[in-house]
Amino acid sequence: MFDRRAVLAFIAAIPAFAVPAVAADADEAVAIVQKLQDSQIDVLRQAGKMSLQQRFDALRPALDAAFDLDGMAKLAHGPGFDDLPAADRAEWVKSFGDYVAATYAQRFEFVEAKGFERDAKTAQRDGALVVSTRMIPTSGQPMPIDYVVKATPQGWRIGDILANGSISELTQWRRALRGLSLADLRKRTASLLER
Repeated sequence: MFDRRAVLAFIAAIPAFAVPAVAADADEAVAIVQKLQDSQIDVLRQAGKMSLQQRFDALRPALDAAFDLDGMAKLAHGPGFDDLPAADRAEWVKSFGDYVAATYAQRFEFVEAKGFERDAKTAQRDGALVVSTRMIPTSGQPMPIDYVVKATPQGWRIGDILANGSISELTQWRRALRGLSLADLRKRTASLLER
């Protein structure tokens, strides 16, 4: 037989242990987003004075540190990714990161922003945490940008970005890159950096 009072006491104690873990996860998720956005502010403010390559060089390390490039590259590649030799998978991930950085470098040429605002809370979605933010342009209305942050072997990393709360950046990249060879992916990146 079991002691009913002991079982009820155990159940009642569960939230006390679970809440700090969830709060710590949320803090880590927000910190990843904040670090990424902080690194982007200087580039956004100086974009007009920087070349495309300079913006790429400034953005690439922060994107590498913040994004789950392994998971994102696998989804962008599509079927057959796991069948690639390990060296080719690693090169595809690196080249995908270059493509993402080149996309941002090009995009920042046309964006003028004063900074970002973040909500104090996160929302749970499909095992990930969504960090809601707004980019504050120098003129016009704030633009909502939500970051889908998930636990990875490297810690909390951004797995997708939702513009205006629903437009998935990863979905756009998947459409653009699915089925491309490594050589074709590198050509796409080079063409972005030549404009």
